[in-house]
Amino acid sequence: MFKSTNLDQFPFPFTDGNYRYSNDLKQLQDVNCIEITPEYKVQIQKKRELLEEQPDIRFQSFPYTMEMQWEVLEMLVDMAVDRYPEYFKVEKNENHWTFQNLILEEKETFIFGDETSIPHEPLDFIGRHFHNDFILMVHRDDNFYLEVGQISYAALFSANWNKGMSFDEIHAPVPFVSRTGVDLMARVRDFLLRIEPGSPWTRINWNLMADRWDVNYETMDVWGPERSKVNEENAGKLVHLRVEEQKFYRMPRSNAVLFVLNTQFLPLEDLPKRPEWLELTYSVLQDIPKPMAEYKGIAPFLAPSVAYLKNLVKEVKVK
Repeated sequence: MFKSTNLDQFPFPFTDGNYRYSNDLKQLQDVNCIEITPEYKVQIQKKRELLEEQPDIRFQSFPYTMEMQWEVLEMLVDMAVDRYPEYFKVEKNENHWTFQNLILEEKETFIFGDETSIPHEPLDFIGRHFHNDFILMVHRDDNFYLEVGQISYAALFSANWNKGMSFDEIHAPVPFVSRTGVDLMARVRDFLLRIEPGSPWTRINWNLMADRWDVNYETMDVWGPERSKVNEENAGKLVHLRVEEQKFYRMPRSNAVLFVLNTQFLPLEDLPKRPEWLELTYSVLQDIPKPMAEYKGIAPFLAPSVAYLKNLVKEVKVK
């Protein structure tokens, strides 16, 4: 598993020591979602391997989404060329396009709008040039429906499992979504309905991973038993803090909302490099309610992870 090597850019998710379920939505200051990390080549290689190993699990779409996918392709290409002209180039001769990825030494020539001119569907094609996961939620009947997804680093999620679900159905299992009579998911859905083109928003989500890139329901028979390997001694190496930066873009032509997900991993053993992160992580994890731990899939290895962090906090304080 690759891990974050630049802690200055790691989106640490905790601001206080108590667990709370919150969406923490903020307007995105930098609207360009393309980012080339030091691990770019490793990330792309792994993402493509996962897509080839389980193509039906990791990419799904409905046939009528092609025009929407081309809109996303155009946005991502333009963002890449604008931010990194030294790495990406595009030539547009009406609908005849040539896209170059100079980092990977790849050159793609295709007819914009003609999916037969590219080896994969448009979002799956362009998504293989960036380490992010991409989800396209289509606006219909005052709700959003997952109708296109390229998802390689999932947390109890997959393009195959969740395809066609509404925003409400996807979040129905979340504990504590309603407090004091307020339906938090309804509020978030209503917020998404109000997002305007050109004004994207962002939030942070987090989870723990036990020596895995991702966990999806289709492979639960593989990764489920592996969680029992975690103990107080090896939790530092096996357990990673998984942080997912979510960015939401309203697409101007289709009116769909594109979710761009940037997932990073930090092993628990690296937390002492930032002692304040170590104490906050320990405090939050020992405070997390059991229903939320079950929902996140971390209940089987939460206790040894907390015990490991407790000992680590003591060691750091002694030093």
